Formats: sequence, structure tokens, C-alpha cells
Amino acid sequence: MNLAYDNVSPIRPELRAVERRVADLEDGYTRIANELLEAVMLAGMTQHQLLVFMAVMRKTYGFNKKVDWVSNEQLSQLTGMLPHKCSAAKSALVKRNILTQEGRLTGINKELNEWENEPYPKKVNLPESGKKCLPESGNRSYPNRVTTKDNITKDKKDIKHTSENSGESSDERLKSLPVVRPEAAVHSQKGDKWGTADDLLAAQWIFSRVQVITPTAQQPNWPAWANDIRLMRDSLKTSHREICEVFTWANGNQFWQTNILSPSKLRKQWATLKAQMSQPVRNAPSSSQQQVPHWNDRREWEENFI
Repeated sequence: MNLAYDNVSPIRPELRAVERRVADLEDGYTRIANELLEAVMLAGMTQHQLLVFMAVMRKTYGFNKKVDWVSNEQLSQLTGMLPHKCSAAKSALVKRNILTQEGRLTGINKELNEWENEPYPKKVNLPESGKKCLPESGNRSYPNRVTTKDNITKDKKDIKHTSENSGESSDERLKSLPVVRPEAAVHSQKGDKWGTADDLLAAQWIFSRVQVITPTAQQPNWPAWANDIRLMRDSLKTSHREICEVFTWANGNQFWQTNILSPSKLRKQWATLKAQMSQPVRNAPSSSQQQVPHWNDRREWEENFI
């Protein structure tokens, strides 16, 4: 027996098989609307809240369910967080109307306009001197120059605010946040569709007439409807009264009453409707129009529009 040979370790390490993990749709996937993903990006969730939201989405949408019983232990297994921290994050999301909870059933609230978002602050308070943020003996671990109040002003003059490591600048990120308009009585989640109080009132008045023709009509997207009313006023240089007058005529016409059921359709066919309204033959009211009070009736206008 050669003891010297037995005590020698091989130069080449022992080869071991390593299993590769590759994501594949065949192993399962989760369907989620793009608009919901965009809303999550703008919701301003904390790290714990985002992890819990993703876990709830996996447990519901991942199994083609709207709601399911998702315990804190299940959330802990998926996120790696402690159960009580999962419970706190879930409660915060329910309070912000991002998650729904009825008894033990938890799900995602698809009514995005009900979410209580917490947008990122536009201004960040920096300390007066960056030296207060650094350890006394850690100078060798940091660059020679530290960004402080003294050189921030100089940097602003020399360079523009850009993000070298990302494809999006900080200015573009601020532009993606919802725009707050003081005159808006209603607006969409992104803030791109909005209307004044009178625009919303006109939209509600139009929907009340739609229900006469289609009693089973579902509640509309009020920001979109009010936005179409506002665009009609701006582009066509018209008023709320004239918009309601043209819709009332279309609502009583046998052909148009089932084709003009929203402000967007009214806006699209505006020129045609105005031209046909000026023709005496087409102005004859249908039987359904005779049952609906005229838009210019004093009582009808004061109670429903003014």
C-alpha cells in the first residue's frame, strides 16, 4: 500500500451533473392584461406589497381563477417572507383597493380606477453634505468624488439628467405619471382621458337616453365618455346643449337610435347627423322619440342636465 499516493488530492475537481432550469410555457403560464401590469407599475407598491401581489396573482390567475383562499403560509412559501409580514402587506393592499377580500377569498381588483395609488415623489430631499452618509474609515471604498450639495449645482450646468444604465430618462419617468388637472371631475387611471363636471353630466344624460333604447346597457366607462364630450366641444366648437340636441335627434331616429349609443359614435357621425337633421323628411320623430321628453323641455333640462 502506497500511503503517499493515497494522501494526494487530484488536481482536476470531481465533475458533477448540474440540472439546468429553463422557463417553458409548456410547464404552465399566467395570463394577465397589459393594462393591469401597467397599473401595477404606477401603483407605488412597496417591495413586500409587490411580492404579495405577485403571489396572489400566481395563486388566482395562474389557475384561471378570479379569487381563491390564499393563506399567509402559502404567501410565505412563494415570497420567502415571514407569514406576519405577508399578512401586513396583504392588509395594506386590501385597504388600498388593489386586492379584494371576502371572507377567506382573496383576488385582484380589476376596477383600476378604484386603486389608491401612491405615486413616486417628484422631489427628493438630500442631506446638506454627503459626508454624513459615509463611514469615517470607508473613504477607500468610494470614488474620489462624492456627490454633495456643493457640486450638484455644477453638474447640472455641465450635463443633462440622463440614465446611462437604462433606456429611460428620469424626465420620461415623470411624464409617465398621471397628469393632475384641477378642472377634471373624472379621469382615467393614466390621466389621458378626462372631462369636466359638465362633460360628465352630459355623458350621464346621454346614458339615461341609451337606457330607453337598450334597458340592459351596462354602466359605461365614465372617463372615456366624458373625454369624448370634451373632445367634441373642443374640436367641433360646440356646446353641451347642442351635443345633447343632436343625440336626442339620433336617439329618436329609427336608423340611428341603435347605432349611436355612445359619445364616441356620436362624435364619429357628427357631420352626417347634422346634415340629416336639416332635412325636413328625416326630422319626423319615431314612436320611441315621442315617448321620450324633448331635450329642450324646461323641466327635463333643469332636472337632468343643468
